[in-house]
Parts: sequence; C-alpha cells; structure tokens
Amino acid sequence: MRQNLIYAYSSARSLSFTLQSLSLPLWELLVTGKLKAISPTFLQNLKRAQIDLHRLLREDAKNIATGFYPLKVLQPESPSKFVRRYPQIIADGAGLARRRLKSESKQFNAEAHEYFQDVPDYFQRNFHFQTGGYLTEKSAELYEHQVEILFAGAADAMRRMLIRPMKEHFPMSQGEGLHFLEIGAGTGRLTRFIKLAFPKARITLLDLSYPYLKQAQKRLEEFSRLDFIQGDGARLSFADNNFDGVFSCFLFHELPHEVRRRVVAESHRVLKEGGFFGLVDALQENDKSNFNWALEQFPVDFHEPFFKNYIKNSMEGLCQAQNFAEVQTQYGFLSKVVSGKKV
Repeated sequence: MRQNLIYAYSSARSLSFTLQSLSLPLWELLVTGKLKAISPTFLQNLKRAQIDLHRLLREDAKNIATGFYPLKVLQPESPSKFVRRYPQIIADGAGLARRRLKSESKQFNAEAHEYFQDVPDYFQRNFHFQTGGYLTEKSAELYEHQVEILFAGAADAMRRMLIRPMKEHFPMSQGEGLHFLEIGAGTGRLTRFIKLAFPKARITLLDLSYPYLKQAQKRLEEFSRLDFIQGDGARLSFADNNFDGVFSCFLFHELPHEVRRRVVAESHRVLKEGGFFGLVDALQENDKSNFNWALEQFPVDFHEPFFKNYIKNSMEGLCQAQNFAEVQTQYGFLSKVVSGKKV
C-alpha cells in the first residue's frame, strides 16, 4: 500500500510537469511564429517512453518503501514558490526559442561575462540555449524546474538511481566517517538526496559555476558537513586517496571527450582504495535501442555540442580504461547509472 501511494504521488507530480511541457510550444509559437510539426512516429515514440518513465517511478517508489532512501526525498518545495517560478520559465523559454531559431549559443550578459575568467572555453556557451548558460543567478534559480519539465517530472527519480548502488557499496551505513565528493554538483539537487540517504556523511560539492554553487548553498542550508568549492573536475586540487566516494549527475554529456577522460582519471586518483565511483547521465547509443531516436533529436532541439560524441563513446569503457573495477550499469527512462570501485 505504501509503495502504491508513493508511486501515485510521483505519477501526479510527473503529470504536472508534463502539462507544463505541453504548454511551452504554444508560447514558442507566439515568439517565433513557428510550430514544430508532430509526426505519428514521434507520438508512438512518446507513448513507449511513457511506459519506461512509469517503470522508473515504480522502481523509485520501491526503493523508498524498502528503505534505500527516506520518504523525505519526495518533500515538495513551497507551492507558492513553484507557481511564482512558472511565469519566469515561460519568459526564459521565449529567449531560448529566439536563440534556437537563430542558432545563437554564446549570448551572455555582463553578469555571466564576469565569470569567464574562472571557466574553460567549452563552458562559455548557452547550454540548452538557456539564458546565461550556467553562469547567472537567474539560470541557477530556474534550472531544476526546467530540467523537470524537460524530463516530464522524472529527473529527480533518475538522479536517485545512484543511491542504491552507493548503499550496496556502503551497506548499513548512515555515512559515519565517510567523505564524498560530487563533481559538477550544480544547484545541489543530488547532494540533497545523498545527504538524506547518508545523513552523517561529509560531502564536498565542486562546480565550475559560482552562481550555481551559491544556489546550492541556499537550498542546502538545513544540512551540516557540506563544503562548497568552485573548481574544475578535470584538475582537482585534492590529494591522492582522499575520498570514500566520488559521484556526478548529468555532467559527462556536457564535456568534450578529452575532458571526460580527465575527470574520470582524476576521480580515480582522489579515491581511496576500495572507494565508490558512480555517475548518472544520459543513455548512450544502443543502451536501449527504443530511445535512439531521442538521443539523435536532443542535440538538434538543444545546444549540446558534445552530445553526439558522448553517445558514441561508452562511459563503461572509459571507466574500465581508467582502472575502475566491477563496473556495473543500471538503466532508468532516459538515463543510466554507471558505477565501479577503485582497487
């Protein structure tokens, strides 16, 4: 019964974000005067995708009901904040639509330009055509809501897929004596879930974006033993054998191939022997062949310059090449978890 109630709540939440997603093309029509044609094949693909989405939500509900992580991971934010943000999403979507129409991927305001000296060249772009890329306070405020709209309310459940292999690696642990590093922590959404699952762990959040880290600090102020560091995952400043676990979420598809390799290598270097490494990211080519259409369409609809390379270069192979052992993969909707350990 409890598991069914959790699933029902998650399904209702997914429906809310799906309805928001369906409204965006109408606003885009007002801005650009163009409405993308929807083919029967696309509608069939969406119907099949819904089956996978609800399979993920059921698995997430099962993980909560069986105790891999607490019910509190589903705690919603203030409804008033949610409602007030939606008009901002619409306004930002108008700018996104204009940039997509004109293929503008390097349109930044003065606030974003202030941070250019802190980030590598590949990061200086409007990922997804979103306003400010990852370099403004407003972008950081809207990001999580935008991602949930993109994934029909499944983004959090996809993030939480990482917790089960972590719990299996650290059995019966509440995080006592453990120190984790999250690379590309963004606004701290996955950190929140990991902290609820391992409440006594210390977690260091690292990200290239100062505005996103500031947003993470604001959203995670209820928790202790969190450190926030602006830095590059490809050039970690930490000593060798320093962390019990290193993880990331929706990071690697945003990176050029060589940077991807260096981040995995650096993760291996700073891990203690026997330490856990895990990532949540997009599916790759032929992981689930029924989703290859979505992987091909994603970089067409959104500015994702490294995505085509990402889907053709196995993350499992990259982890093995950097000497991670016992590499395993789990799939959920449009994402997968790859995990392993340092030996």
